[in-house]
Amino acid sequence: MNMHRLYVGWVETRNPTGGSDPISAWNIDSYPGIKFSVLYHCWVLCLNSTYILLLVLVLMLPSVVIGQDNKKDLPPLHHLANVKPPEDMQVAKSFPLNKKGEIDCQTCHGIKDIKDIPFDEVDKKADNFHRGGPYQQLTDFCYNCHKKKDYQPPNIHKLLDKNGKYDKKACEYCHKKAPDPTKDIALKDLKFRLPPQKICFGCHLKTPHLNALEHQVKVDEKMRKRIKQAEQKLNVILPLDSDGKVMCTTCHNPHEKGVIRETKPAGKQVADVSLDEGVSYVEHDWNVVYSADKKDRLQALESENGMTYKLSYQRLKHEVLLRLPAKDGRLCLACHVF
Repeated sequence: MNMHRLYVGWVETRNPTGGSDPISAWNIDSYPGIKFSVLYHCWVLCLNSTYILLLVLVLMLPSVVIGQDNKKDLPPLHHLANVKPPEDMQVAKSFPLNKKGEIDCQTCHGIKDIKDIPFDEVDKKADNFHRGGPYQQLTDFCYNCHKKKDYQPPNIHKLLDKNGKYDKKACEYCHKKAPDPTKDIALKDLKFRLPPQKICFGCHLKTPHLNALEHQVKVDEKMRKRIKQAEQKLNVILPLDSDGKVMCTTCHNPHEKGVIRETKPAGKQVADVSLDEGVSYVEHDWNVVYSADKKDRLQALESENGMTYKLSYQRLKHEVLLRLPAKDGRLCLACHVF
């Protein structure tokens, strides 16, 4: 089973290994209003990807609501209706099944008699459109019945097994062939499944943190010179992409601490917590001013789309997978002058 990342959006199917796969031949333009992007970026066997794929396949099947006198087509990506949940699934009492013990409209939707309302007249912004809502992410609603842990992809940055041994298969999520971490290999000689930046976007958003997009630009000669000086002075690498642009791995080290020796520039990184704990933040006193400044705009946004937003000003508490410390500014000063 190949790992696939699926996103609602536009259709793009890529198979960087050149291998055959039935999913790469999907034609789902026939589903009105919905297209998928399938970003294929690895071939490592992963049980979690099986669960994700099965869930998507179920959601893609043509769904209908069958009544006594008629049959209704449901919108694309709608959960199957008039089906019994698996025996091992614990459905909360607040998500009522019908008299046959099946999932129907009222199981998931709190709007009274929603099955009798035309689709285009249903108030999808109503708090109870999805029972227990509103939800910031639709998947949070799904996890009322489905177990979240069954749908979580693996952390591909964890490259050491429980005995601290280098896991070559994990490396081949991104590399065509696992490189030898004990050797010095130039960036141009590494063979990736996709350009490094696109590999990152297979799992991460283009804007995972503030000003992420603004950083993804080609640096000028003055900044390139500062970067080279910082690399030599701090014994670190700050690689740019083939076009001379800043990319995710300019600042982030994608390898778990210990995979590459820390005495080597490519192995240097900040990791004051484990990968399982990850980056953490702490609220700052400035949050009072920050929240007041954003209050009106957030309220307008919530009124417009029916979502609930929480925004606060925070500072880094723990860091991991960074080439230099960010919370004291050293990472920023490798490129910028303040």
